[in-house]
Order: sequence, then C-alpha cells, then structure tokens
Amino acid sequence: MSTTSKALEEMALDFFAGCVGGMAGVIVGHPLDTIKVLLQTQDANNPRYRGTMHCLQSVISKQGFRGIYRGVTSPLFGVAGINAIVFGVHGNVQRRASNPESLATHAFAGAAAGLAQSFICSPVELAKSRLQISDSSGKGPVDCLRKIYALEGIKGVFRGLGITAGREIPAFATYFFTYELLTRSENNLPISTWSMLLAGGFAGVASWTVTYPIDTIKSKMQVDGALSSTTQYKNSYDCLKQTLKSGGVPSLFRGLTPTILRAFPVNAVTFTVVTWTMRILNGEGLSETVRETESILERYTDVVCTLNVTENSPT
Repeated sequence: MSTTSKALEEMALDFFAGCVGGMAGVIVGHPLDTIKVLLQTQDANNPRYRGTMHCLQSVISKQGFRGIYRGVTSPLFGVAGINAIVFGVHGNVQRRASNPESLATHAFAGAAAGLAQSFICSPVELAKSRLQISDSSGKGPVDCLRKIYALEGIKGVFRGLGITAGREIPAFATYFFTYELLTRSENNLPISTWSMLLAGGFAGVASWTVTYPIDTIKSKMQVDGALSSTTQYKNSYDCLKQTLKSGGVPSLFRGLTPTILRAFPVNAVTFTVVTWTMRILNGEGLSETVRETESILERYTDVVCTLNVTENSPT
C-alpha cells in the first residue's frame, strides 16, 4: 500500500470511528444535556427549577421521557459529524507533527480539532438549545434553523460562533491531553476497555470543568430572543456582564452538576466506541484482543507469583 493510500485510509478510519462514537455518546447523554440547558437559561431572579433532580422530575412529569430527548435529532446527526471532524482532524494533525506522541502535540491537535468543528457545532447547538427550551413540539432542527435564517439571515444561524470556538479550542486541547495522559503506560501494554472508559470519562469532565462558564454565556446568547421578539444581550461581553450582575459568579456555573454527571458516561462511551471501532476495522477482532489480554494477565500472574516465592523463601 502506498503512503498516500495509507494516509487516506487512516483519515477515513478516524472520521468513521468518530462518527460512530459520537452517536453512541449522544444517546447516553442527551437527557442530562437537556437539563443543563434548562438550568442555564432560566431566569436567575425567578428560577423555574430548584436543581438538577427537580428539573428532571418536572420535565418527565409534564412531557414524559420524550421531553428529556427533545431536540435529540439535531445532536444525534450533528454530533456524529462533529465527532467525525474532531477525531479526524486530531488524528491527522497529531500524526503529521514532528513529535506525534508528545502530550503537547495531542493538546495542539485537540485545539485544531476544536476550532475546525466549531463551524458545525454552533448551528447544531443553536437548534438543539432552542428546541430544548421550547414547550411546543416543533418540526425539528432543520425547520428551527430555517425559521432562524428567515428572520435573522446567516448571521442568526451562526449566532454564538465566536464564543463556541472560544469554548471548543481549550476544551478539546484539555480533552485529548487528559485522555492521552491517563492511558499512557511505561510497559506499552494495550489499553483495556476499563481504562478507556475511565480515561474517557475523566477527559470529558476535565474539558467541561475548564470551559463551563464560557458554555453558559454561549447558551444564553443562542437562546436570547427565542421566546420573545426582543433580544436581551448586545454581545457575549454584555451577556457576561448582565449574568454576573444578576446572579454573580455562581450563575456562570448553574447546571454544572448535570453536565459533569453527563460528561463522564458520554465521553467514556465515546472514546471506548471510537477506539474499538478503529481496532475492529484495523482487523483486530474482539476474540483476538481478549486472548491477548488473557495472555498478558497470565504473564503478570507468573511474574507476581515468582516474586512472592522469592520474597518468602528462606535466606
């Protein structure tokens, strides 16, 4: 296989694995994302929900489980495309770096991936957020974006693009840096599924914790004017000032709890599905990996037993 063909195959694999992993993550995490947006965008002076569980119970009691999956169509297909871009760009930037295995390279490749996918993420999250706060059934994300375009033009469709990029660049730098850091091993053993789940979960938590205040402003900007004919904020900076004035610093972290609760399983599943998809498509089947893992464990058991016998033997 030529170098060009191999590079194209690796690129296609990155994009496809990211797509599959993204869809899996959305199915797991969308209910808590709905709760996060509702908590972020409620009136700070007259809050509708007391907290995460109250919000969840209120939505389910009024709208059923369909309510917590409101707007899922947009991220299901949108996040699939977004993750394809994220893992595709990250993989290609990382492999072409002068020191591809360094943590700094993974962080830089993550930042590049975050910037690249912001152009898709921004309108997808705009439609998702507006559908999540609406009590009407609506026709879906495409119809939502069509109406926004009819009223506000292309500028309306990309409302919040700048602040979305401002969130995604540090978020994905942190994301890939953390995952790579937690899955490194001095003995170069294959990453176990359990390790993938833990590392992916903590990577998601770290990236959201770092950038959550930015996400709060983004959510407020994107739903501003959705339920009325007037807008409240002139720009992102004005939104930040008004948010701090009305609710102080804590208001920037409203909805963090469901976000963290969502981030761990979503990103644990995403990274694991991405990794396993790449393994399988690279010809590494499940049974082969299980046998390899069992062989490694047997060798470790032999070593441990040998050490114990040596330590306990009379001198």
